[in-house]
Amino acid sequence: MTAPDSYDALAASIERALRTDLAPPGSATHLVGAIDRVMLGEASAGELRLGHLRLLVVVPFVALSALPILAGRASVHDGVALLPLLLATGWLATAAALVGALRRGWYRRWVTHTAPVVDALFILGGLVATWQLAPGVRSPRAELMAAATALCVFLSLSGTLRWSRRAAREGTALAIIVFIVVAVTMRMEWLPLALISVILLASGLLSMSVTTLVRRVVTDEVARATLSRMYEDAEASIEAREQVLKIVSHDLRNPLHTISMCASLLLDLPMPPEKQGDHLLRIKRAGERMNRLVQDLLDIAKLEAGRVAISVRPVDVAPLVREAYEMLAPLAAEKGLRLETEVADGLQPIVADEGRVLQVLSNLVGNAVKFTPAGGLITIRAEDAPGGVRFSVADTGVGMTPDQLSKLFGQFWQANPADRRGIGLGLSIAKGIVEAHGGRIWVESTPGAGTTFHFTLSASLSSGSGIRDRRRQSIPPVAVRS
Repeated sequence: MTAPDSYDALAASIERALRTDLAPPGSATHLVGAIDRVMLGEASAGELRLGHLRLLVVVPFVALSALPILAGRASVHDGVALLPLLLATGWLATAAALVGALRRGWYRRWVTHTAPVVDALFILGGLVATWQLAPGVRSPRAELMAAATALCVFLSLSGTLRWSRRAAREGTALAIIVFIVVAVTMRMEWLPLALISVILLASGLLSMSVTTLVRRVVTDEVARATLSRMYEDAEASIEAREQVLKIVSHDLRNPLHTISMCASLLLDLPMPPEKQGDHLLRIKRAGERMNRLVQDLLDIAKLEAGRVAISVRPVDVAPLVREAYEMLAPLAAEKGLRLETEVADGLQPIVADEGRVLQVLSNLVGNAVKFTPAGGLITIRAEDAPGGVRFSVADTGVGMTPDQLSKLFGQFWQANPADRRGIGLGLSIAKGIVEAHGGRIWVESTPGAGTTFHFTLSASLSSGSGIRDRRRQSIPPVAVRS
């Protein structure tokens, strides 16, 4: 059996780690749930359109109810004459309030079943109250029956815009009941009553058929759009995986080659201990670089999955910056750069994961080291900020153009694609860690004048303590130079 080469073995181990460590629970896309959410949104929009149509219907009804008073046939002090106007005005106010609520995004499923009942009660109450007026005060019976018929047709057809067969059935049933009660109250002859009732029933059946058709069309369209989006997401995931594997294969091949070559020399050639030490040191450095690359990939995957663990506690700023300096000063000195720190007096402790904050500072300083010429200066600052502390890492390097700044925190992006000193994940990881703490990170840069990265961390814990899993928020890609 042929043993897998180092690339296949590494790819398999990374895949196992990602599967066991990163798979977020409940992350599968559910088509039915997606369709239900879209249908709910469309139902809300349909109820809003129906609300506007209701206002167009109610305004003339208010005018009809106010006609006896406006024509001087009744007085505003006459309670019987005022009752129809009060009912019509109440319907108008209710309709306007519902439209206002829907325009602000409020919607509940029970509205589709409650609104027809409210409409039916106002229509029935207003027409019956108008008929109770004296014959010389109220409008003629023919006009009132015409108004009743029109209002009941509106009630019967209203279910079409609600996309619910049940709502359509309820609207039709209520329209027929209201019309029969009004017709009996006004002593309408049974033949016209039966004819109009049948027409209302037919309009209700038509409304239910249209509702079913619209639901089927919309469901198909939503399903098609959702499946298309799922397909695009799958393609993007496959492309991202291929990109990661290409990067891994390229960037790990060199240290693997170094380890293999040094191990072969140690095995095949006799050499003094000091020479052996040099080769062992090269093997150690190559292994550390491999571990760093793999850890970056795991970190970015955890951040993408929203499963990065942040173990927070109060941390004093000055010792934190001093530890970062001691850790990173040799890296800067190796490139002929000066690393300095500036910590304001009296800074309040931050609530953070000390190891993760050191990782952010390490990524930012390491990024500055790459792009600052020998003899340059890198400064780590910490100063007071509203609600916490603002950290800064400033360099005297080459700076960046506005076009580069717009891509700076993107994954796998590098200012110079030929530069293989990193894989373009350092700043993306730093951004994810800062945001997992509830902070903010940004950058200021001028070509030829250097770059300054800023990030803020809070001095108080907003929710809970200990380990926190913060889900990645959807933010526009702002993006990285590492």
